[in-house]
Amino acid sequence: MRLFLDGRVKVASRDHLWEILESGRHNALGEYVRIGIGRGLKVDGRAGPRETPAFNASLAPPLGSAVAATVAADNGTFVLFHHDRSLTVGNDGRDIAETFNGGRESLGGGKSARGGSVIVSFIGTYRAPARECDYFVHVPEDRPRVKNRLYKDEFEILEGKIGPVE
Repeated sequence: MRLFLDGRVKVASRDHLWEILESGRHNALGEYVRIGIGRGLKVDGRAGPRETPAFNASLAPPLGSAVAATVAADNGTFVLFHHDRSLTVGNDGRDIAETFNGGRESLGGGKSARGGSVIVSFIGTYRAPARECDYFVHVPEDRPRVKNRLYKDEFEILEGKIGPVE
């Protein structure tokens, strides 16, 4: 999971695609989307170097959809890590502008290019107070949101999409 300074959140995997499980309003001001593991991808060996994460959540699959850990930012954005390996991405003061669920099965862009990712972006600039969390991210200022786009050999998964369909 990566939180960008323009407020977008990216959830990615080199081993599988993602699917949008549900979305909705969790309070009067904010929306969320729950993302789960989709179709697995054929992985031949290691898919290139991995980054060292700043935070690790310990998962216990028998606990199912219970929250294992929370990452929050001072712009109101949060990510809940569930024991069933799903994630909930939301904002306590903003609606979702778009979910962009992309995938690539080929190695055309190199070993690190294969996999699935969902980018969640939010509307507005309201900065809700950060919720209690296990890991806190400082987002220094509101920046213009970068437009989502497909890369070479990438496809968009439209099922469950929030926002414009092009």
